[in-house]
Formats: sequence, C-alpha cells, structure tokens
Amino acid sequence: MTDTIELPIPLNILTTAVDEIMKKRGYAPAKSTEGKTIKMKEFAQKYCGGKAMPWIRLFIFDEFPEVDFKNGGWVVNPRKSDEGSKTFIFEKPAAEWMETHRGEIDWNAKLP
Repeated sequence: MTDTIELPIPLNILTTAVDEIMKKRGYAPAKSTEGKTIKMKEFAQKYCGGKAMPWIRLFIFDEFPEVDFKNGGWVVNPRKSDEGSKTFIFEKPAAEWMETHRGEIDWNAKLP
C-alpha cells in the first residue's frame, strides 16, 4: 500500500492557483509581447528612457532604416507619408532589436 492519493485537477484551475501563488510571492508571470502592437508613447517609455518622439524618429528610425516595416522591420509608418500617418510598433521584435542594438544608438544625441 502506498501513502499517495491521486486527485484529478483540471489544468486551468491548477494554472490559476499557481499564478496566484506566484503573484503573492512577487513572481508575477511575464506579460507576453507576442503579437502585440504598441504606440510611440509606450515605446518611448518602455524602450527609450522616455525620449521625445521626434528624437526617436531621428536617431533610431532614420539612423536604422532596417527597423521600418517596409524594410522587414518592426515599425509601421515611422514618419507621416502618403502611405500612412499613424505610427505603430510590433513590440516583440522591437524589444529584441533594441536589446541587441542599444549600444549603437547615440543616447546623448541632441535634436537639431
């Protein structure tokens, strides 16, 4: 005879319980950026230390044309054009690119 007991627990209930325990202990599950788009203001705060939007357009979007969606990048409409005026960013590839290239950006550059 064993001293164990088997209880069928639905996975969704177990997941919720584990998430609650993790939150109580300060280990909140990371929010996924998969498939998420963000606006310029959020991008500036999360990835650019609160830099102004004109600064980001000039020193990131213009300096690194590969970030433009038309060039296979992660920012759609980095500047107003006939094709569109609303800028939005695919967060996951943007975060990955920013992490990889942060050393190439002149964070002390001044707007003209």
